[in-house]
Parts: sequence; C-alpha cells; structure tokens
Amino acid sequence: MAKMKRLIEIQEKKEAEFDDAGFPLEDYPTIKKAYAEINDLFGQEKYAAKQVMSEKITSFKIRYIPGITPDMYILFDEDRYEIVEPPDNVKYENKILIIKAKLVI
Repeated sequence: MAKMKRLIEIQEKKEAEFDDAGFPLEDYPTIKKAYAEINDLFGQEKYAAKQVMSEKITSFKIRYIPGITPDMYILFDEDRYEIVEPPDNVKYENKILIIKAKLVI
C-alpha cells in the first residue's frame, strides 16, 4: 500500500463579492488540508468513468474527514479538481475516503 504523502486542500466555492464591472468574484477558501495517495483511474474503473464523462478522473485517497460533498473542490499542485461523486467511505469504517475528481480547466 502506497503512503499518503501528497498534501491536498479541500475547498468550498464562494461567490460573495463582485468586481467593479459587477461580475461575481469566485473564492475557494480551504476548509481542510490532508495528506493523500493520488492515482489516475485505470482498468475497469477508468473504462466505467469514460462511459459517463470524457474528462480525466483522478482518485484521491485520504484519511476519513466527515462532511466532504460533491460540491467541493480539491487543490493539488496548484491545480483545482472538481469532486465528481460522493466520496467512498471504504467499508463504512470511517477510516479511509476515496474521492474521485476531474481537473478544472
């Protein structure tokens, strides 16, 4: 089993303020930081994900954190990823979460 050694940030999207032209300013405050094992999907998992969406999907495996939802984001290596489905609480043990996310371009 690989180690969880890559630092990620779990973020929420806020649109609280507007610029001088009246456009909303997007803000992504970090609500939690966690160390993760990060993998691109492969094999049957990759094939199943491609049936639904054509974007590259990345899997983030972290220690359990309650309250992470699909409307949140992950910041990793200065790239923002959109969570695409509810996190998988492995074996319902509240020890490990697997979060699937796609890169926001």
